[in-house]
Amino acid sequence: MKVGDLVDINQKRGSGSFEKITPRGLGVVISFQELEDLHYPNIGSFNLGPIVHVLLNTGETEGFAPQSLEVVCENR
Repeated sequence: MKVGDLVDINQKRGSGSFEKITPRGLGVVISFQELEDLHYPNIGSFNLGPIVHVLLNTGETEGFAPQSLEVVCENR
C-alpha cells in the first residue's frame, strides 16, 4: 500500500465477540503516520501501529488502521 492507491475501507472496531465492521466505501491513500509507543506504568509499553490517512469519497479525510483497508487499484 502506498500514497495514491485506491482502497476499499471496512472499518474494524472492538475485538472478539464485540468486533464490529462498518463499510466506509472507497478512498485514496494520502499519507502514513507512525505513532509513538504508549506507556502505562503497570503494563509497560506497546505500539498501536501506523495510521493510514485516506481521502474518502465524501470529501472527508480520516485515519484508519492498515488492517481496515484493502487495495483495489494501485497507483503507478
